[in-house]
Amino acid sequence: MGAGTGLRALAGVVLLGVLYVVLALPLLFVTFVVGAIVDHGRFFTSGAAVLWALGAVALVALLVELTGPRRLPAGLAVDAEAQPVLWELVRDVAADLRVPVPDGIVLTGGAGCEVRAVRRPGTWLHRHLVLGTALPYVLTGRRLRVVIAHALGHGRRRRPPLADRIACHGVDAVVGLAEALDGRGRRGRAAAGYAALYQRVCAPVVRFEERAADQAAARAYGTAAVTDALGELAAVRADWGRFRDDLVTLGIEAGCVPGDPIAGFRAFRAARGDAESAPDAATAARIERLRARPSDGRGTPGGTDLAGGTLLVEPVRLLAHVHPYLLVTDDDGHLGPRGFAALDGMVKLAEEAYLEHVVGFAQARRAAALGISARRAGVEYPVTLGGVLGLLVEGRGDELIAAHGEGAADALAALLARAWVESGRGRLRPTWTGTDTVTDHLGAELDPIASAEAALAGSAGARALRERLAAAGVSTHYEPRPPVSIAVGERETVVGRR
Repeated sequence: MGAGTGLRALAGVVLLGVLYVVLALPLLFVTFVVGAIVDHGRFFTSGAAVLWALGAVALVALLVELTGPRRLPAGLAVDAEAQPVLWELVRDVAADLRVPVPDGIVLTGGAGCEVRAVRRPGTWLHRHLVLGTALPYVLTGRRLRVVIAHALGHGRRRRPPLADRIACHGVDAVVGLAEALDGRGRRGRAAAGYAALYQRVCAPVVRFEERAADQAAARAYGTAAVTDALGELAAVRADWGRFRDDLVTLGIEAGCVPGDPIAGFRAFRAARGDAESAPDAATAARIERLRARPSDGRGTPGGTDLAGGTLLVEPVRLLAHVHPYLLVTDDDGHLGPRGFAALDGMVKLAEEAYLEHVVGFAQARRAAALGISARRAGVEYPVTLGGVLGLLVEGRGDELIAAHGEGAADALAALLARAWVESGRGRLRPTWTGTDTVTDHLGAELDPIASAEAALAGSAGARALRERLAAAGVSTHYEPRPPVSIAVGERETVVGRR
């Protein structure tokens, strides 16, 4: 027992030394350069280098402990008066875990849930529960309670161990430095590399903290409830990433944003149906570790089996405030280097109009890219649908595929879909999964993918497709052009003046 305790203490000392030294690397480098200039070669042989290094490390450690993290993710801070039901839930979870109640709650974009500590103002740590606004709308009441329990498990001690503070505060500091220098040439690349290095060094501490928080939640609500909530949270986070990348980011490029991102996200998840998102490797390892040491818990998580934002007061008004954060923050609620500038001039569209415009924008982009590839393959300018089909009728589909690369069939299908829609002979029926179905006016699916694959396979398929288009009245003079953003250029459109 004594030997094990001694080994753990020694490991802790070594870890602290590593964390301190790696965090102090930039200052150590400056210290050694200055010392070498001032004292020349004697600096490294007289022992002064060791003393200077110890002073630099001690100074960095003192600054990290005194200043600590000062940043919260971008979001809307809500007090107990604004969101009494949510605050009551958080207080109940804190009582179940026997941990301090957070000092504040911040609703932000994304689908994350964490406790963030800031030292502002003064020296005392203030903990805030940072909750992705999507979670109350897609998680059931019981799962949301367990997810919050895991987050509060990180705050089970008012003053966490020194290694945890150095790791968390240090990561916060170096990531903030990397974000500040992002895009500034060599300085930005050096800061990003240093931040990645320090995050790797601190990874063991972070993993230990995650395991401890999982165990704290399991002791309160049981292993089964925690593993279920962790798996669902991982699926929601993965789905939110796909939704943001496939639809929200593309919409901003097209010049528009969804009027209700939460409704779009719920429709996106419903459209995916039974398509399950496997948890990432780290989450899967945490779930397996919990199952290896099961706990019955002191009680069962309360709450309902329903989702839909019932915990939030005045959800429409709340979403109006959180709307910009949902659109431009990452999974953890952090703003990119451009901040809210990406939303300048964006047009808000209702669900159906937004989806149709975004999917049509993506189709037009793929069609225009195929036009460029067809020009390289030998089609005369201006490149039209007829010119592309003429190339395929000549049996030169392999040349087009070689010029365009992977995805030539999808690009040709997009070109066909746009020609059908623009000629008035077809109708686009987009879905929240990002797929695009084109039908005629009787509702029969036109299946441009199958037509594109047949045309690329040989001249016979291309000839049959050209005859089919002529019979349907689709003009082969359609010329694919790069889509244009519909942003109106007025700052007040989405987020107002800032």
